[in-house]
Amino acid sequence: MKSSISYISKNGPFKSGICGQFHTMSCQLQKESGSSDTNPLAHKDYFNVRELYSVKSLFDAGVHLGHKRGVWNPLMKPYLYGDRHDTLIFDLNETDRHLQLALNITSHIAYRNGVILFVCCRPQFQHLVQKTARECQEYFIIQRWRGGILTNANKLLPVARLPDLIIFLSVPYNMDAIRECAQANIPSIGIVDSDCNPNLITYPVGGNDDSLSSMELYCRLFSTAIMNAKTKRQQDQDSNSTKSQDVQVSDASIPVENDRATARNG
Repeated sequence: MKSSISYISKNGPFKSGICGQFHTMSCQLQKESGSSDTNPLAHKDYFNVRELYSVKSLFDAGVHLGHKRGVWNPLMKPYLYGDRHDTLIFDLNETDRHLQLALNITSHIAYRNGVILFVCCRPQFQHLVQKTARECQEYFIIQRWRGGILTNANKLLPVARLPDLIIFLSVPYNMDAIRECAQANIPSIGIVDSDCNPNLITYPVGGNDDSLSSMELYCRLFSTAIMNAKTKRQQDQDSNSTKSQDVQVSDASIPVENDRATARNG
């Protein structure tokens, strides 16, 4: 279903709420949810995102291929390994490290029932991004970004919830959205190619953003991470509910035993 803003899709418009940095949001949501036997923040890889891919799968998808040296951005130097035949090559170990962090962030926000927005205004990948967002039941914007969506959200909709995380799958085509995201202090993940500026992205991931194979890999990883986190959340809720019921039954049986002992003594 389309919301009142035609290019934001899910089952309705953004809901009311507050956005912020990931750590602050996670701590607040954890505090609001009360004590729990399960604390995902205490685990390094609670959602096993390390098992979703390998460095070889990144290589097979062409993630390591950058642009020609003549169009590179010097700010991308830390993400690059070198060049071959005048084509820049990404350091896949660095890509792996940043991608694992990005998937962990995404999983934790999905686990806490946060709002995740996919943004890609690049025509050849619009259908792929739309399909990905719908698969994991999140939001997407695939048309031209309208200024003020984030900074003037309350004027566009009477009750508006800003996203807790925005995933940019093609940075050069979404610079207006990225600047507004940074201005609104919303955490962001971005696939940054060798010609990009990674400074405005909270969690940049260096890699090829031009080939269909690499974009399909990114979409599959983020979609799987989100769905796994939501499944894990439901499992933990069911487990905690079962434990709570067992405690209540145990507490209820204590007076019965005491009554029986009193009757025997009498």
